[in-house]
Amino acid sequence: MLRVSAFSFFIITLCISATLVEATAVSARAAVGISSKDPRRQSKRFIRGGANRGGASVAAAKTMPAQQIKILNLLSGGAAGTIASCITNPLEVIKTQLQSSSTSKAAHGELAAAGGHPMTIAQRIFETDGLKGFWKGLRPTLIGVIPARSIYFFSYEQSKKALGKSLLPEGSVGNALLSGFAAGIASNTLTNPIWMVKTRMQLMADQSAGQAVYKNYGDVVSSIMKDEGVGGFYRGLSASYWGCTEGAIQFLVYEKIKTRMLNRNNAQREFEGLPPTNQLPKSTYFFSAAFAKGLASILTYPHEVARTRMREQARSGVFKYNGMWGTIGVVAKEEGRSGLYAGMGVHLSKVVPNSAIMFLAYEVVNSWLSGFKAV
Repeated sequence: MLRVSAFSFFIITLCISATLVEATAVSARAAVGISSKDPRRQSKRFIRGGANRGGASVAAAKTMPAQQIKILNLLSGGAAGTIASCITNPLEVIKTQLQSSSTSKAAHGELAAAGGHPMTIAQRIFETDGLKGFWKGLRPTLIGVIPARSIYFFSYEQSKKALGKSLLPEGSVGNALLSGFAAGIASNTLTNPIWMVKTRMQLMADQSAGQAVYKNYGDVVSSIMKDEGVGGFYRGLSASYWGCTEGAIQFLVYEKIKTRMLNRNNAQREFEGLPPTNQLPKSTYFFSAAFAKGLASILTYPHEVARTRMREQARSGVFKYNGMWGTIGVVAKEEGRSGLYAGMGVHLSKVVPNSAIMFLAYEVVNSWLSGFKAV
């Protein structure tokens, strides 16, 4: 039942996301003021037109303020991430419940009878909170996803360039791994309080264990500050740091796939007598990012469960899960492998298309921005 339901969630979400690919690209083009026509065709037209004017190239004359280029570069991944996160928020709510101790028989969770079935959890959420229950945590997401993703992509690009000047050239394994890890550290450190509030709001309170039912986001913030202090907003940060390996693996796999596909594409173009290009079809970016994210998520998934458990309210006044490795040890001992990988199917159905959309938008915008001269 779990596999079928999770697979169904994945297919539905991926189909919805696929329909957004072209819309995302169109939005990105509009942001930089470029038409929907093929940039390569535009370039050829500009060059021909330039030649008629004595060799002056219209394409070479395209300029944009340097500050505007930086802003668009910074926001390209975050804006797409916001759209994708809004669409997949119901999956996020279900996944968070599946990861929590509420579904654990060992922890005597209130939702243990659900047996880890996504549809049963969804039904319970609907019975308790109605449709609005599936959109809990959306406000922190809207607030946090743009800065989080923007910081992530910006840090990655800066780290990649900085490392490329030393002994780790861009495109190398070491450069991709370290740049991805640095990007994750920066993003998680600055935005952890936002995700802490989001997780607390999404988790269904177990009143039998003395957990409070939050009225609103202000109630969440004030309760955390009162009961746990400032440090409470950084619960789960150690698990997020471990999860930076996920980002590093994702970028490594993505860059390797992209490089291989580009080399193959240019070999074909050379055979056909065409000049080389540094561009790939949008579908290649989309599915390469999807594969990279899926693989990285599967390899590092237990940290997701650990982070959710660490962010739970105390049960009967006691915080059972403290520290990432301690949490993983407790879950592994009490619940085994199924506990460490609880909710993974639903998680993949959310993050894989989400990440693919973000990477696609990022690549498309950066590709077009490279055609502008900063002034």
